[in-house]
Order: sequence, then structure tokens, then C-alpha cells
Amino acid sequence: MQTNTSSHKTKAQLIAELETLRASEQKYRVLLDESSDPIFTFLPDGQYRYVNRAFAQGVGKAQDEIIGKRIWDIFAKDEADKRFAIVKWVFENAESRTIEVRVPRPDGDRYYLTTVKPILDDAGRVTYVICISKEITERKIMEDRLARMAQYDALTDLPNRALFSDRLRNAIAKAKRDKTRLALMFIDLDRFKPINDRFGHHVGDLLLRAAARRMQECVRESDTVGRIGGDEFVVLLPTMEHVQDALLVAEKIRLALNQPFELPGIQRLDISSSTGIAIYPDHGNDEIQLAKNADDAMYQAKEHGRNTVRLYQPAQA
Repeated sequence: MQTNTSSHKTKAQLIAELETLRASEQKYRVLLDESSDPIFTFLPDGQYRYVNRAFAQGVGKAQDEIIGKRIWDIFAKDEADKRFAIVKWVFENAESRTIEVRVPRPDGDRYYLTTVKPILDDAGRVTYVICISKEITERKIMEDRLARMAQYDALTDLPNRALFSDRLRNAIAKAKRDKTRLALMFIDLDRFKPINDRFGHHVGDLLLRAAARRMQECVRESDTVGRIGGDEFVVLLPTMEHVQDALLVAEKIRLALNQPFELPGIQRLDISSSTGIAIYPDHGNDEIQLAKNADDAMYQAKEHGRNTVRLYQPAQA
């Protein structure tokens, strides 16, 4: 009889402990739901065991539309595969991982830094994985903006000297491997300074933007138009069959820039351009030599009356 009472008490205690555990879990779920950071847990098959409100809002769904579903039901397969690969690794290795995650949204992508932690049972086995995310969208946007500022001209949004130089080096390396040719152009807007002095920097800036757009319209998607300062532009044609191909593109740009510019507050502006061309490998085997020779050819164009295109010609001995 005493044994039965003892056994009965043990069962009662167990029931009490389970009730306490449920209450405790409910309490923690309430706390997790109040968190502004997305928190969610996975079972080994990729099923969501729990998600808080912040996670549900982040993916644009209700909590009950996610809990019990697998990750592939919530995200596109490629994205789900990439994410679950990390979760699977944590299940297999019982170690934490931290990753950066992108969540596509109709109103713009969100970025999160997510810590993936294993939850172990008494035997040391991973029973589920908990993921705690911290939104870093603003930081990511700022990082991307700073990275772009380091590579693109703020006025025209064209590649700046650093990015253009990088693309030129890569194009030369590829041309060497493939035994092909490429063309480098230096373009200077003729008599831009008098326009800038007469109408002011605001009009000068508008003119530079408009000129940049026209040059971009004259080249292929694989080509690069860059601005390296002031009224100086550069063009890279990474692939070409004949020298004549580069001359035709340069002439197309020259004619486009010869067309009148109509800018806000200004009835009409007319400019011209001087262009110098250097060909790899004919006029140089590296970035420095090609740039020097394209620049020399541009000055030859200026000396011959401006508004013209000149292919680099080595000095006669």
C-alpha cells in the first residue's frame, strides 16, 4: 500500500512537472513572439517546429501558415536548399553556425545575420535547431552604397577610374589567353570649360550626364564606358574582329555627341569631341602602355582641329 502511494506520488509529480514544463514553454513562446528579431526552429526533415511573429512578418505569412510546413513550402527551391544546407550541417555536427541570409520581399529584399544553434537531448543528440536572426538590411544597404561609391562616378553613374582599370586588366588577360584584340578609347569633350564657365557648374554637370548617356547608347552591353575625371571619358571594347570595328564605334560616338543638347533652362548647347584609340596587342601589351598611347592619340586628334577620331600612330624614327 505504501509502495502504491509512493508510485502514485511519483506519477503526480511527473504530471506536475509536465504541466510546469508546458507552462514554462508557453511563457517562453510568448516572450519569443514579442521579440523583434526573427526566431524559428527546425526539425531534422526541414519542418518548421516553431516561428515567432517577427519571422512570419518577415516572409509575409501568418505563423500558422508556416509552422508544420517544410522550408521548401515557404521559399523557392534554390533558396531553401541553400538555407537548409546550413541547418543540416548543424544537425550533423552539433555545432553552431552564423550566416547572412537574404529574404526576397515585394517591397524590397531584407537581410539578416542568422545564428543557427543545435538543441541537444540528455544523450547529446540534436533534437531540433533554433535560428535567431538580426536584421542588417540598413547596414547591408549602406555597405552596398559605399561599395558602389568606390567604383562608380557619382555624377554620371559610369564606372570610375578604379573600376574601369580593373575591367581593362581583366579584358587584357582574357585577350592574351584567347589571342584576340581589344580597343581602348580616350574621349575628351572639346571646349567644355567655356560652357562650364559661362553657364555654371550645374549646367556643366547636366551636360556631362547627357553626354554619358549618349555614349552608352552607342556601345554594346559587353563594352564599358567610364569617366576618369572632368570631361574625360574612356571606352573599352573587350572583343573586336578588326581595327575598323573600333573606328566605326568611335565615329558613332563622335556623331552622337555632335547632336545638339537641350538641357533644362538652356535652349541649345553644341559640343564636339576628340577621340584617341589604342589597340591591344598592336599598340601595347599592358594597361599602362595602352592608356598612354590612347591618350597620345587623343591629343593628336585635338592638334588636328578637334571633333575627330585618331588611331594611335607610333612616332616615326
